[in-house]
Amino acid sequence: MNEWLTADNILATIFAVFGLAASAVTIWYRPRAQNRKRIGYRVQMDTPFGNSNDGGDEGALTTVRIGAFGNFLEGLDDATVVLIRIENNGAETIAESDYTSRDALHGLTVVFSDRTVRGVAVTQPEVNDEYLLEHFVPAGPAGLHSSGRKIFLPPVPLNRNQHFKLLVLLTGGPVNSGVRITGGLQGGDVVRNKGVSIDEELPLFSRQAKWITAALSLSVSVLAVTIAWPQAVVPPRGCETGKLTVVGSTAFNQAAKALKAAYEKDCPGSEIDLRMTGTTDGLEALVSAGKQAEGRSPAVIAFSDGLRTDADRYRELEENYVAISTFALVANSSAGLPEQGLTREQVRQIFTGKLTDWSQAGGGPGAIKLVTREGDSGTQEIFERKILMGAQTVADNSVDCETLKAADKNDPIIHCKQDSTDEMLNAVADTEGALGYSELNSFEKFPDKKTMGVLSLDGQEPPSTNDIATSTYLFTEVEYAYTYGKPSTGSLTRSFLNFVTLESGQSIIEQAGHAPCERAEMREEMQERCQQEKDEQLAARG
Repeated sequence: MNEWLTADNILATIFAVFGLAASAVTIWYRPRAQNRKRIGYRVQMDTPFGNSNDGGDEGALTTVRIGAFGNFLEGLDDATVVLIRIENNGAETIAESDYTSRDALHGLTVVFSDRTVRGVAVTQPEVNDEYLLEHFVPAGPAGLHSSGRKIFLPPVPLNRNQHFKLLVLLTGGPVNSGVRITGGLQGGDVVRNKGVSIDEELPLFSRQAKWITAALSLSVSVLAVTIAWPQAVVPPRGCETGKLTVVGSTAFNQAAKALKAAYEKDCPGSEIDLRMTGTTDGLEALVSAGKQAEGRSPAVIAFSDGLRTDADRYRELEENYVAISTFALVANSSAGLPEQGLTREQVRQIFTGKLTDWSQAGGGPGAIKLVTREGDSGTQEIFERKILMGAQTVADNSVDCETLKAADKNDPIIHCKQDSTDEMLNAVADTEGALGYSELNSFEKFPDKKTMGVLSLDGQEPPSTNDIATSTYLFTEVEYAYTYGKPSTGSLTRSFLNFVTLESGQSIIEQAGHAPCERAEMREEMQERCQQEKDEQLAARG
């Protein structure tokens, strides 16, 4: 929590909340401001009509009259004309009974500060609202009438958005002198709206819209600057600095590369050296580093295909299962591979030299050539234990996987060994009739696999990472991460091991083609499967 409480995050949060609040207030206020009875009025025109009333410099002309206007306006040199719009701009209909004038006879009163009313015309352009004019018939004190500086309006019922206009002829005062409308409504208001005169341009935004737009613009600008501003890199919790060596299984090499890249990116100051040359090489390097550390856990982690159970040699090592790897039989497709795949018994017969031609195993004619890993390979150990079940493979007798050694001319089958998974795949791809095995994901990501195919085993295709927890496929094994003793808290070894075995690292491992033992959505099933694989291996080794 404290790592999040930076000045940038706090500032960004404040302005994000401010921007959301501005929008929320707008949404909340608009219907509530109008969710009541409301009569609004606006002065749309206030202009001189006679020669002597211009509101400007003395003697300046504002109108020029000819024809009938000259006689019509005789004695009205200071005349002015005002156009007033009166409207229902609330949310409810206004009835005659809603008006609350003191005499209970008229509805509203129009008051002019310095001018005398000389004439009033009610205009109402909408055809459908003609009935409104009936309420302005000057009948008694409740009808439309004027007196001095006032106009008394009847209690006119108005539907929502309905309006009428008053065209008023005045004398005795300048233009733009005070105009107001008084009166009351039950549960409502009579207010003056900001009107736009005939000669004015309509505003692009209302005042409220301008304030809201400014608030939102400010919020977005501050958030953008906060995001774009260079920030100091703060490593995630649990990161450690220093150097760490990661060794071991070539079958786990791609996953190890992805884990290294992710950790070094998230944790600046850490340096991870990968040396994935094989399971046995990695374990020996770990044991050697541990002995040199004189009682401390060295900065070395070894990945192993399968559990190491040599009590004397590896008794100081601590195992952590991290994933299940799927392996597969891979073969060069030049001779025509058997469509039904191979049974485990056929595989044993091939690797012990009893079957030497693909036609004997249901494929096309062509000599079978064996490609295996060196004896210290974890993948080789898994193959011998799970597939061959202890059967003795014919001795290796070829350097190039194509021809027999000079001393082995009478051997029934060619057999060569390779140091790594990539070297094995290259040999199978380049050698006609070749048969080998590989970690499945390494095969799928191999750049030159057009001449190779995966063989089913006992009628089963290799499972995907999504199916391993429920699969009965034989050729799978747990991948372990070994340390020499228990790494100390705060060490890079402990930090990287936690990264590998917890959620973030397990996701990377899954993306690399392995089934993580701590898989979030299937944690119990995967842990049970990983433990089952471990128990089976321990039982097989006595």
